[in-house]
Order: sequence, then structure tokens, then C-alpha cells
Amino acid sequence: MNKFFRLIAILLLGAAFLPACSKSSDKDKPLIVACEVSTSPYCYYSRHQDNPVAGVDIDLIEEIAKELGRPIKYKIVPFQQIFTLVSMGKADIGAAGITITPERSERVLFSTVYDVSAQRIVVPKNSAITDESTLKNARVAAQEGTSDLTLLRERIKPRAVLPFLTQEEVNTALVDRRADAAVMDQMQAELLVESTGDSFKILEKPLSKDQYGLVFNKKDTALAETANKVIDKLKLSGEISEKRTKHLGVIGVLGTGAKEKNDVKPFVLCVEASFAPFVFVDADHHIVGVDIEMAEAIAAELKRPLQVRVVPFREVLPLVMSGAADMGASGISITPERSQMVLFSDSYEDGLRRILVREDATFEKVEDLAGSIIGAKKGTTNEEFAVKTLRARVRHYDNATPAIIALMNKEIDAFIDDEGEADLAAGKYVDRVKMLNLAIPAEQYGFAFQNGNTATKAAADKVIAAKRANGDLQALFRKYNTRYKAIEANGI
Repeated sequence: MNKFFRLIAILLLGAAFLPACSKSSDKDKPLIVACEVSTSPYCYYSRHQDNPVAGVDIDLIEEIAKELGRPIKYKIVPFQQIFTLVSMGKADIGAAGITITPERSERVLFSTVYDVSAQRIVVPKNSAITDESTLKNARVAAQEGTSDLTLLRERIKPRAVLPFLTQEEVNTALVDRRADAAVMDQMQAELLVESTGDSFKILEKPLSKDQYGLVFNKKDTALAETANKVIDKLKLSGEISEKRTKHLGVIGVLGTGAKEKNDVKPFVLCVEASFAPFVFVDADHHIVGVDIEMAEAIAAELKRPLQVRVVPFREVLPLVMSGAADMGASGISITPERSQMVLFSDSYEDGLRRILVREDATFEKVEDLAGSIIGAKKGTTNEEFAVKTLRARVRHYDNATPAIIALMNKEIDAFIDDEGEADLAAGKYVDRVKMLNLAIPAEQYGFAFQNGNTATKAAADKVIAAKRANGDLQALFRKYNTRYKAIEANGI
């Protein structure tokens, strides 16, 4: 009996320590942060080896992690995927200068407001543009990845929308009179007007006002409360304003970031970062892939340092066309329509397209898909094929992940994707989705350049030919297909 009671006492004593042990282990668990990296100054891609992302949001998250005593692990993802990952519990925090809206608040829990911004119109001092209505016939510039650009496209709809990769390039276009007006954040506008003297003015009426917050899973109220305490403390001390000013300074106002050391202009590569093996985010949160290594070789051929900019796929070609980027990549299909817009390199890969459906689907031929709801990535030839050839109702996605989830949830009937990604999805969800054995015309992939930029095309064609001849090109595809499959297998 004594032994029995002694055993019970030991078990009870051990149980008493279990919560403390569990709490201690939580401190070693990293905070998973899902972020999109084209929303400067809040979150942008720094390409720094130790920390690939920077910005106001990142500074806030580092303070929150410090308060909790936990490390951070970043996931660089397309903007819409942030809400999916956080709501599914696959990320603890979402960040990217996210505007708080009633619709988003139904899916996720927002922090307290850490920054407020008004969207303003900036015009030359003697401009005839006086308000939103007079923008209709203007050429209006805005930074890619911002709500400024969305507002221009969806509400104002001016004669021409000019997207640029950085705020610095927006400002320069305005100064050079390539744009008649620009839409930007209040502080960006004030910095521009201050730096250019009396040359420009901010129109009196703001276009809109946004409140920004970090996002959390609705059940994770404890983490949100900790974040709110940190945010309130930094707001009270004025540190958030200081951080915003710091990151705006890094981004530049006019010309400060345009050139690197020795006055050599960087070779700007514009990509969408969720298209393996061409461009994707690896386990260390760096942008890698076949296109990145090829771009490095092309930049070396031109004796210019490479600078990578991450944008949504639908903006890659417009940025190349405007001259804001030297080269566009991300497995871009060469088509007659696109060839009228940009100059393509020689093809460096032939790509097959496949149709993913649920495991129990009974489609047998392409015609069976007519009238179905089909998913495709925005701005791709797969989207065009679904509309023009299949005459289907199309739902648009920024990348494959939310589309495959929608397929499994029966929100769409099929998803058209390039063979590499489709093959990975079919292998990962083997009992839930399958690839149809239907023939869709193959495509050729090339790098895109501004029309007339024959010197850069020639350098790219030289690199492609050399790497194809010595086997390096084929080796790159094997290398990054294997690497991406390993990342998928580990659930990263």
C-alpha cells in the first residue's frame, strides 16, 4: 500500500509540473509569419541573407517576438494567401501593410490599428487636374502592390495606369512628366513635395483613408493581446512613426536608390515568386529557381548587379513595358499577343499544361469541361485557355495553393496549371485530386524585355544557348524540381 501511494504521489507531482514544462517549450516554438513583400514601407524584400524581409511590419513583429521570447520564421507568400494561412492556423501572424476591412475581419482577427494613411493625389503645381474626376483623362502612376494601384484600376479608371516597382520610380516618372499625376500615401506625398520645393502640390481632398493592422487566427486572442500591448507602447513613444520614416528613407524619394556602387545601374528582374521550378521561395525564405540563376548569368554577362523585385504575375509584363524592370521572368509563355507588347528571348523551356480535377471526377475529354467552373492563375495563358477554348466560367487565383484547396472543397470543378505544379499537387493530394490525361498544346517559355531592348535580349540568348549546349540548363531544372519537392515533402 505504501508503495502504491508513493507511486500516486510521484505521478501527481509530475502532473503538477506538466503545464510549466509545456509553457517553457512554447518559447522555442517559432512564430510563423506569412507576409507579402511588395508593400513598402510596411513589408518589402530585402534580399538580406540573415533576414530576407524588412519594413515597419517586420520591426513590429520582431518586438512582439522579443516580448514573447520566441524566434520568428517567415513565409513569403502572395497577398491573398496570407489570410488563408492565418485562418487555417498554418501561420501565427499575417503582415503586409494590411488594410482593416469588415470583410477581412470576418476571416481573421486584427490587431489594434498601428498606422493610418490617406491616399493622396500629387500633381505638378500648374496642373489642370483638381480632383478625382479630372484624373479620368490622365496618365497616373502608382506603386505596384499597393492599395493606390487597386484604387486606380477599380474605381478611378484613368486613361492610363502606370505601375512602378518602387515609390522612387513613381516619383521620378512624375518629375520627368512621364506621368500627369501620381497616387500615393500621405507621408510619401509630403516627402516628395518637400524634396522638390514648389514644383508639386497635394490635392486637398484625400481619395480614401486606410487603417493598418496585423492579422491573427480568430482563436489566438492571447497572441493578439500581446501584439496590441507592444503596438500601443510603440505608438505612445512615437517609435512607429520613426520606423516608417526609416523605411521610407531606405526606399528613397528621388534617385537615392537608383544606382549601386561605382555608378553601375542594377539589372532589375521582376518576378512572381510562386512558380516552381522557375521562381519560388526556398526553406530559408530566399527567392530561388531556374529563372533566378539564369538572370544572375545574364546580369553577369551585362556586367551589372542583379536586383530582384517580387510582384503579382499580372504586373510582370506591364512593368517591363514601362521600363521599370529590365527583365520579366516566372516561366512566362511566349504568345503572339504578348510578343506585340514585349520583346522575348529565345525559348529556354517547353512547358506542358495539365488539368487537375477531384479524384471522383468523370471528365473524359476537354469538351466535357464546357460550362464547368475552372480555376486558373490571373494573367496566365491557362486563364486564357479556360475562357477562349473551354468557354468555362473562370475563377481567378494569385497562385496554385488556394485554387487546389478550392478544388478539394468543391468550389471549382477543375484547375488548369503548368505540368510541374500540377504533378506536385497530384502527388501531394493523391487520394483527393488527379491529373486528366487530356492533351493541351505545349508552350514555350522565355524572358521578357522592353520592346527595342535588343542588346539585353542578345545577352540573354547568348546565355541560354551556352547553358543549353553544356547541359547546365537541364541540370538547373533537375536541381530545382528536386529542391521544391523536398520543400513540399517537409510541409514548408
